[in-house]
Amino acid sequence: MSRRKRFSGAQLRSLRKEAGYTQEELGLRVGISRETVSAIENDKPETMNSIGVEVISKWWSVCRQKASEQTRESFFSTVMDYFGFSHS
Repeated sequence: MSRRKRFSGAQLRSLRKEAGYTQEELGLRVGISRETVSAIENDKPETMNSIGVEVISKWWSVCRQKASEQTRESFFSTVMDYFGFSHS
């Protein structure tokens, strides 16, 4: 059984910053605390293992409109890898 690749906290941080949100602003929009945003962005194992796809989906929904094409492509690739889909 293959193990899913994890989302990178650094990638999510870059997405947030590119969209121009502070940790607190993003947390309010996603429905999580600023501390949880920080823990995710710093790849805290206990937080990374407990976040669900819905948090990642909301994070993306909030930030995607301000994301560059390169960021959108990179994020799409990460999502495809996460779910084990080929994106060739």
